[in-house]
Amino acid sequence: MKIIIFVMNPEKNYERREALSQLLKKTPYQFEFMSIDDDNELTPSAIANNHDSKRTINSFGRDFTRGELASTLNHLLSYKKFLESKNNLAIIMEDDADFIVDEFILVIDQLKKIINEIKPEVYLLTPVISYLNIDKKRLNKKYKVVDVIQSWDSSGYIINRESAKRMLSVNSKSWIIADDWVRYKRYANIDLFSVIPTIIKQNIDLFESNLIVDRNKVSKTRSLRYVLSRASYKIISDVKKYFWLIPFKSYIRNKNV
Repeated sequence: MKIIIFVMNPEKNYERREALSQLLKKTPYQFEFMSIDDDNELTPSAIANNHDSKRTINSFGRDFTRGELASTLNHLLSYKKFLESKNNLAIIMEDDADFIVDEFILVIDQLKKIINEIKPEVYLLTPVISYLNIDKKRLNKKYKVVDVIQSWDSSGYIINRESAKRMLSVNSKSWIIADDWVRYKRYANIDLFSVIPTIIKQNIDLFESNLIVDRNKVSKTRSLRYVLSRASYKIISDVKKYFWLIPFKSYIRNKNV
């Protein structure tokens, strides 16, 4: 399988590009740094054309911050660039990703052997909130692949062409934030997996997360539709978790995330 790495990196984040380049150059994979043009893509008219603010507020509880919108549009752009290429798989990375090169190469090469090109599969390479420890697939003695229940991290993941098509289709006018994997599972009908233990983490020792900074500055816009849908979803998910996933599917909650 041919694979390419797309790294979302605006020009202002030059130090992040340099740090990540030093790692990527040690891998055998083709990589490309890319970013939307904020001056064109984040104007009021462009946002009106490319972003569904009302649907975002009703589903997310508030509209995206400028940083969240830029991140989401960058992820969507990477899917488009991937589909325009002749590659079978793409690794999507944010520019604060950090990893041990040898472990990264080992896991990616093992994953290439099991990824199904026909089904819409996404493999998270970052920490996840919860997963199922049943029906897991062993990559080797150290690493396994599990089904993901919940995750809020988009620092690094693998997609195939079918998953990229579906995520682009369902989020063509953005309303699902880039790291909202629960909604992508529900609306794009993708199969979501994760590598345990994780191989990519955010380089928080050097770089502060832009999205976390933005999120800490905003408050929810709790529309009635949001409150009702949120309450309904929580009831259904709790019933499923406590009466099915925990007793029968070896549900694991990652307390470190």
